[in-house]
Amino acid sequence: MKDNYQKKYKVFVVGASKTGTSSLESMLNFLGYKTCGPKKDLLKKIQSGDLDSINETLDQFDAFEDWPWPLVYEHVHKKYKMRSRFILSKRIDSDTWFRSINDHGRTMRLFASMSNVYGFYRPFGKKKEFIEFYEKHNNSVRQYFANFPNQIIEFCFEEGDGWNKLCSFLGEEVPIIPIPHQNKSNKSRKPVRRFFNKIIESIKT
Repeated sequence: MKDNYQKKYKVFVVGASKTGTSSLESMLNFLGYKTCGPKKDLLKKIQSGDLDSINETLDQFDAFEDWPWPLVYEHVHKKYKMRSRFILSKRIDSDTWFRSINDHGRTMRLFASMSNVYGFYRPFGKKKEFIEFYEKHNNSVRQYFANFPNQIIEFCFEEGDGWNKLCSFLGEEVPIIPIPHQNKSNKSRKPVRRFFNKIIESIKT
């Protein structure tokens, strides 16, 4: 398939979920990037060692966020070299991230699971394990890109990062619009799922 790549860079958001990845997707879309979100089918193939399975999707988009893209940063960096840019999205601290991913678990369908990425059905009662995953992933990304500092930024909305930092990094003009924040925490969302997940959480903890 012909590469539809139009932008100067292929952009990969390589932070874990619940680090502002959906908001970054909206920002990239506004800047004209054709952005690909989570692909569960590709996640399974990648984890089985089939990295070639992502090539067709890579050809179709300019930017990528959510799973499986944080897992393939080495592969796509070697593929695109200086033509690629990486955004390590993060929260202000690990506890804040865990509270967010834990609350996300309360809104999931009962048969949906996080085990395909984190190794556990839900974060409930697994704070230590989830935070270890989060910190290990971030540190692995930092270690890999230590020799390529111009190709990566760390991005945290809670630290005030926004259009200026993103556009300076990508060489884009800064829009004069508010940041389109997505997936904000809302305790009233999906009350039925919250009810049943609360029962599961009480058992797990």
